[in-house]
Amino acid sequence: MQSAGAAVAGRIRARAADRGSSAQGRGLLRLLLPILPFWLLDLTLRAATDSGAYYALYAAAPNLFSLGFGALFTALALLLPRRRGRVLYGAIYALWAVYAVVQYGVWRIFDRFLFLSDFLFAGEGLDFAGYARQLIDGRFVLVVLLFVLWGALGVRALPADVPRRRACPGLVLCFAVTQLAAPQLYAAVPETLDWDAWESSGYEYERFSSSAYDLALTGPYQFVLRDAWLSVAPDGDAQNQLAAIDEFFSARAAHQDNAMTGLLAGKNLILVQLESIDDFVLNEQNTPTLARLQSEGINFSEFYTSQYSNGYTFNTEFAAQTGVYPYANGNVAYSLSRSAFPDAMGSLFEDAGYTANSFHKSEAKFYNRGAMHQAFGYEQYYSALDHADSEMQANVDEFLVDCDALYERMVAQTPFLSFLITYSGHLGYDEADALTTYALEQYPEYQDDSRPYEINGLFAKARLTDDLFARLLERLEQDGLLEDTVICVYDDHYAYGLTDRTVLEAYSDAAGGRLLERTPCFIWYEGCTPMTVDKTLQTVDLLPTLANLFGLPAPRTMGQDAFDPAYEGYAIFPDGTWLNDKAYVKNGAVVWNEGMTDAEIAEMTAYARRFQQIGDAILDTDYYSALE
Repeated sequence: MQSAGAAVAGRIRARAADRGSSAQGRGLLRLLLPILPFWLLDLTLRAATDSGAYYALYAAAPNLFSLGFGALFTALALLLPRRRGRVLYGAIYALWAVYAVVQYGVWRIFDRFLFLSDFLFAGEGLDFAGYARQLIDGRFVLVVLLFVLWGALGVRALPADVPRRRACPGLVLCFAVTQLAAPQLYAAVPETLDWDAWESSGYEYERFSSSAYDLALTGPYQFVLRDAWLSVAPDGDAQNQLAAIDEFFSARAAHQDNAMTGLLAGKNLILVQLESIDDFVLNEQNTPTLARLQSEGINFSEFYTSQYSNGYTFNTEFAAQTGVYPYANGNVAYSLSRSAFPDAMGSLFEDAGYTANSFHKSEAKFYNRGAMHQAFGYEQYYSALDHADSEMQANVDEFLVDCDALYERMVAQTPFLSFLITYSGHLGYDEADALTTYALEQYPEYQDDSRPYEINGLFAKARLTDDLFARLLERLEQDGLLEDTVICVYDDHYAYGLTDRTVLEAYSDAAGGRLLERTPCFIWYEGCTPMTVDKTLQTVDLLPTLANLFGLPAPRTMGQDAFDPAYEGYAIFPDGTWLNDKAYVKNGAVVWNEGMTDAEIAEMTAYARRFQQIGDAILDTDYYSALE
């Protein structure tokens, strides 16, 4: 009887143990369910933005990061009673869902994501509000609905009766373990950063400069955390950075005077940065005045505007004015206004006795231009909004010259450097954009039903910009200034504001561009012998080229003089992609090659990485302040 009783008791204990084990399993499952929506949000965002092209969607590191953050957010919600916990869980998830929608929309426009510092440009984002509506298609709606679905499932799945004292510390521990373990899963950082360093996921995780690659590596949650940490982490050894900069410049051949040196010495300069006047936009039909000046002047036919970070207009502005590219990860408009730029455009010309001022539609606080232009050496920044009767009047570029108060400040004292930034070509180009409607009313011949409406809007807006140049030439001639004035024109970026990428690429291909980033750049003055310079050039080359033409001291910049025979010419992009007259290498892979050896390709690829590192070091260390 005792043995039979013992057997029964044993079976009872076994069943109880099984039930306990089953209950524990169900408990773990119930904790896992509210974690999964955060992972699903990440996976949906990475899949929708083709992140798998950079780093596999199934790779362990980003998925571990997102599961770890899901555990942390679930733990926070479980600290409260179920009803309030659900509210907190929903609020946390909603915040990340909104962030994901914003990043998805940005990716649709720019093919990249926003770093935290880019959110400082939120004011510019308001200009994209109408444009963003055009992005809402079936795919966009599906992505947003998936985000909402995952959140609803998570709120519903949050358990009510779990042992919080054990569950919450366990979930936080899971988060901590993923933070430690996931980075170890990236490829090792090469001991020597050769041309193929870009292939190392560990190298990019440390560097964190390519937003598309970085979000693919980490998922959105770690992307934000890593970005925030690097924003406040102490800089590297400044002395080593300064030594590396000096070594870079000393290894580069010194500037050589050439047949163009001093050709324009003493003349006035009107420097104009165009807004979205792409190479296929500038032609005799759309911009007759600009086309004439381009054909009569010195035309740089292979000029590329490398796009660093966001706020493309100002980043190109910064590169052209300083000869240094802004950070690929970060902003310069709000962080470098107190840095020294003694070799910037305004400073160089003012040192030579010029009066230098700048002019644009926007207020001085926009992109912090009031402070930044003074850092570039300009005496004053003038906004058309301060003189116009309405914003629409200020939006029309011709107003910069028609307004006597602005024009007189451009030409009041000679010699002068006047920097104009146009606006009329700004996106959007659809029916919802008031300036597009105005441009098509002024020039109804661009209402061509055989073309996409956006192309008509783009071309009509370009004509408004062309009117500025027609009026400028007229007023300069009336005042007897035209003969002694040089006009230099370059573009801020290609016409990325066209929402249909295939249309943009088709028009760009038709214009003969090797890359979308090829944009117009030329110099005109009366009596100029027409010339085409087909050397591959980039935005930072503009400053040293103008300095050479005007006989100013060669600036210490990342760019080089287009006419220097020792400079072969190239364009370098923030992800290490580079282009020269012989080859195009994208992310370390040779796209086309017309005569370079493998060794030369490897050397140039390594140089492209070094180029960006030195540029960042110049900004990190305020390099020019020591030279000043």
